[in-house]
Amino acid sequence: MNQDIFKLIHETPLIDHHCHFLINDASKNREMRLADVSTEADSSYPLSDTKERTAWWAFKSESKKFLKTDNIESLSTSQYVKFNHALFKNYNFKLLMIDTGFVPDNAIESEEKTEELTGVKVKKIFRIETCAEKCMLQNENFFDWWENLKQDIIHAKANGFVGFKSIAAYRTGLCIKNPSVAEAESAFYDWKKSGVSRLTDAVLINFILWNIASTIIEQNMPLQFHVGYGDADADLYKANPLLMREFLRAWCYQGLSVVLLHCYPYHKEAGYLASVYPNVYFDTSLVNALAPTSTKEVLNEALHLAPYSRYLFASDASTYPEMYGVAAATFESALASHLKGLDFVPYSQKEKWINEVCYLNSMNLYNLKK
Repeated sequence: MNQDIFKLIHETPLIDHHCHFLINDASKNREMRLADVSTEADSSYPLSDTKERTAWWAFKSESKKFLKTDNIESLSTSQYVKFNHALFKNYNFKLLMIDTGFVPDNAIESEEKTEELTGVKVKKIFRIETCAEKCMLQNENFFDWWENLKQDIIHAKANGFVGFKSIAAYRTGLCIKNPSVAEAESAFYDWKKSGVSRLTDAVLINFILWNIASTIIEQNMPLQFHVGYGDADADLYKANPLLMREFLRAWCYQGLSVVLLHCYPYHKEAGYLASVYPNVYFDTSLVNALAPTSTKEVLNEALHLAPYSRYLFASDASTYPEMYGVAAATFESALASHLKGLDFVPYSQKEKWINEVCYLNSMNLYNLKK
């Protein structure tokens, strides 16, 4: 029956609970931009070195698989749509949950247009820091800013969002504390005086996260956190989810669902947290696409301790369909290899875990209709 495992996984619906905007087919320099998204390095990093990574060659292979050519430039609109439909259908994608906080050049921000391009349904994830920055530009007074931010969060579900996301790991780190109102008010006015719209103050970020948790619980929506590997400006040391212990203890026992995203190289730590705290979920996205030779090892290590009911598929893909395809392909292979090695687990249980990891966990966590 082990021979059937890969086939079963390949035919199981995929919900991608963490990804980003695709871009339109009119974009120039497609090969260069495809290479750019095959790495988390910034623009100063040599492109020649980027193309010496396995991710770039995996992306090229994915292009050729569906385009049947090495020439990926100058696709017509119809060719681009056909390419997207073929790729997303091949991997059985059924839903994309797009983090609206990152907007690449030429992004397709319309849910309807993304659905037309891919043939896949789309839902939105609410980026907290982006909203806080927008509200700061619109309000001079701390209490007005805070009230407007809370109202946006309160109405997120009514506005079509299915979850929230914080990038605290990028800005200040994951050691989330509980500042006082007075501390937050002082930090807000310092932020206003700085003339910088980007929110990087630890007091304010911590204040927001600690004080919106109960509102998110009331909406029965999960809160995602960037964890671990990411852009070069992230302090990887401060992106360790073990730093979140105080926040998790304060809120997960009250019903807050926390989702730890991508997690490498802290995937074992994330798996541990999911094994000891209620309402903690995680994925190992991003390495699926950007470190394809690591996917089997990372998935195995992530599931050393964690329940399969707390582990989700995601790609963290953006910009081009190739990234989604490589993420799905490497994940399918890794999950099949992992389950084939579990000789002590009956096939029926493996089937259950495949359904949970690929789509059921996301459906339940994000309260999606079956």
